[in-house]
Amino acid sequence: MKGAWSRIAAIAGNTYREAIRMRLFLLLAVSGVVSLAGGLYFQEFNLGSSELRFIADFGFGAMTLLGSIVTVVATVQLLFGEIEHRTILPILSKPVRRGEFLVGKLLGAWLTICSFVAILTVALLLALFIREQQLPELTDETLGADHSVSYLGVLVFAGVQCFRLMVLASITAFFSGYASSSMFAVFMGFFVWVIGQLRGSLVAQWGEGFGQSVLKLLTLLIPDLRVFDLGTQVIEGAGVAPISIAGLVCYALVYTVLYGSLAALVLKHREF
Repeated sequence: MKGAWSRIAAIAGNTYREAIRMRLFLLLAVSGVVSLAGGLYFQEFNLGSSELRFIADFGFGAMTLLGSIVTVVATVQLLFGEIEHRTILPILSKPVRRGEFLVGKLLGAWLTICSFVAILTVALLLALFIREQQLPELTDETLGADHSVSYLGVLVFAGVQCFRLMVLASITAFFSGYASSSMFAVFMGFFVWVIGQLRGSLVAQWGEGFGQSVLKLLTLLIPDLRVFDLGTQVIEGAGVAPISIAGLVCYALVYTVLYGSLAALVLKHREF
């Protein structure tokens, strides 16, 4: 068991180093700088304290949208790229099981994703702090619950997004396991992301009765990604109960293990 985890850690480390050498890492840095510059740009409009909440909403949207794009593209490049270019063969010729290879690749991809979220989080916190210092006219009474931004809430939101994107990475890895082209894997990753965002609405619009029951059963295979949208709660300083965060983490782990296991099964029976 110790040897297996050592091999997984080695693959994850190499995957992460490979990822930061890609143009993807440049995208992470540029995205952080753009988010920070965008937050400082609003000083020209003098929107008052509500501006802080607008900047926070903008940052949350960047984490969700850009994070999903990075997750799908990075997972496909880091996993399917090994299969497409046959570089997986020298690795599997060593005492490395296919399941260990998959877990290592997923961990490496997740580290890359978390780095992306961390860059955006730091940029967002800096933008909020700097802009808050540029609003000297705001008194403590003005910066009430309706206008202030909880910095702890921003950190909570970022942490939850890491688990949300971990689910998306495992689903993308499943499609990458049997895909014949990278475009197919990328398309399916984004398709699942869209369905996951619209899952609740689709079920509600289906109607009542047997049809809705069947649809609900089928949609259980796709996670409801909207449950991770805590922006409105954390930005108002209301906070999120620890039990709710724990529930979201467990929800993410269940789907991650499910699709990770399916991906390992597909990879096990795939011929190279």
